[in-house]
Amino acid sequence: MANSLKINVFLIPEEGQHFVFSEDNAWFKECLKDGEDTDFTLDKVDVDCLVTKTSGTVFIKGSFSAQIDICCSRCLENTKLSICSDFAYTLVPAKAETREDLELKPDELEISYYQGDFIDLGPIICEQIILQIPIKALCNEECKGLCQQCGTNLNNSSCNCHLNIVDNRMAVLKNFTINN
Repeated sequence: MANSLKINVFLIPEEGQHFVFSEDNAWFKECLKDGEDTDFTLDKVDVDCLVTKTSGTVFIKGSFSAQIDICCSRCLENTKLSICSDFAYTLVPAKAETREDLELKPDELEISYYQGDFIDLGPIICEQIILQIPIKALCNEECKGLCQQCGTNLNNSSCNCHLNIVDNRMAVLKNFTINN
């Protein structure tokens, strides 16, 4: 389906072009540059977007929802998370003098560029997926994590490590008293 995500700018109808599609991890991996890898697997992404054009400026507005497999930051177990987002892009034709090393003006920060007659929705959707990956993924909000001493997953069982822990750095404060 990757070829159907390329839009011919000149064939966008006046009322816009509607795209609804679903993809999986194989498609997502193709969007990544060689050597790039992620710490999650995309099970499925569903995308709904509208592409419109005014003169040479192309507007892409849509939303996606996805299911990912990712490692919980506390207990290190694999978990499935749902992510979703709305997105909007404004793309203008790249001029010959448009270079990445030019300083952008504040009003240009919301604008992207396209070259030639085609715009590929693939990288745009992949970028949106990556932007929605949580920095600290949790299997659930109440995840107890791992015991710092023995490594037991505290969600599944308990240990007695916390009863025997004495932090030597704080031991001198054990008998500390404040006299008023």
